[in-house]
Amino acid sequence: MLKMEDIIGLEIVSSDARIVGMVEGVALDVENWVIPALRIGVKKGLEETIGAKKPLFSTAKILVKTDSVDSVSDTITLKIPLSEVKNAVVEEGAVLMTAADIVGKRVICRKARQIGLAENIIFSPDKEWKVPFIEVRLDKDAIDLLNVKKPLLATPLIKIQTDDIKTIGDMIMLKIDADELRDFLEKKPHKKDIDAKKTQTKVREAPETERTSIERQGSETPEYRPRL
Repeated sequence: MLKMEDIIGLEIVSSDARIVGMVEGVALDVENWVIPALRIGVKKGLEETIGAKKPLFSTAKILVKTDSVDSVSDTITLKIPLSEVKNAVVEEGAVLMTAADIVGKRVICRKARQIGLAENIIFSPDKEWKVPFIEVRLDKDAIDLLNVKKPLLATPLIKIQTDDIKTIGDMIMLKIDADELRDFLEKKPHKKDIDAKKTQTKVREAPETERTSIERQGSETPEYRPRL
């Protein structure tokens, strides 16, 4: 799992060993919670080669599809040569949100309880660039509410599952209340998971009398009658 600071500033290198530019941010698809593209500051002099508009006083920016990424380590390498990078560029208008758009937003639980501010996203390039968590810096009151240990001289950070996010607007609204979030942080199962396990147990422990006559007949061994 990686955070934003793990890739910001990394060089993007094409499959023919050409430096395309540096990572400056990521696009976010919050419907599916994946990173569809990386925002890249293009290396000076390559604007025409990759079809980027050259601004007067700043670096050209492009969005490159993450499915063109080969590996992420000290650099980010692409599966394609420099000449094909322009075919992997996403139009700016196709991106509705970036990671920067959610950082700093207030996070509220169901029942309108605010717990803190979004600090980061946590993602996995090895798993189709999925974003399973966001990181939240807790408000002072939320620390006791969620029973979180406070580190010395720092405000605690917690991870919240993106599956528990209901919607994002001026703030980030969760589907769960503070009690359910505390259970998650303490690694306790959600009520819905407990109910599902109870249902499975009842099915496995169904008494013999609940079986149909057809099932009983099918399981009985027929009587052997020798021919005379």
